[in-house]
Amino acid sequence: MKNKSLADVTETQTLVRILAVCVVLLVVVIALFAYMLWWSGPQNNEHVQRNGLEIVDIKITEPTPSLLNDKFAAIDLGESVTLTITVKNTGENITSGADYSVGIDVITTDGGKYWSVPPPQYVGIDLGPGGTSRHTFTATNKRELPFRGSFELQGCVRLLSTGEELSRSKAVTVEVRYPD
Repeated sequence: MKNKSLADVTETQTLVRILAVCVVLLVVVIALFAYMLWWSGPQNNEHVQRNGLEIVDIKITEPTPSLLNDKFAAIDLGESVTLTITVKNTGENITSGADYSVGIDVITTDGGKYWSVPPPQYVGIDLGPGGTSRHTFTATNKRELPFRGSFELQGCVRLLSTGEELSRSKAVTVEVRYPD
């Protein structure tokens, strides 16, 4: 049997240490790469600035709103309500108008079946920081479904590619009077 010299033993230990350091470095590199991929994933975009599109105003333009509350109007059965929604880019980036839509939703439970709501509109123009866009919608109360009471309507901004809701306005209340 051959005896190992001290040089052979030291060389083997050095080789094992070098191999261990290489494995540790490889694990660290893989972990950092995975972390960077996770950090840049769509679920973790808090660090990325959002587009900044927000609804800054919603007004009832037809019929004339109540003097006491400009977010309230009363209509007769089958009449319509016209709303004007103002969208503003509160961010620091230019947003592409073709990527977003503005629309109105009936937010009262089961309220959607009593209203004909127009389809959403494209923002249409690119908005720079502080830029605004106004959109007008007319929601019509369905005469064939008699109802007396109040409904709430809200404006919303959505991302066209995913349908993600970016902003919602304050609610406006519409009261439908019962026919005489």
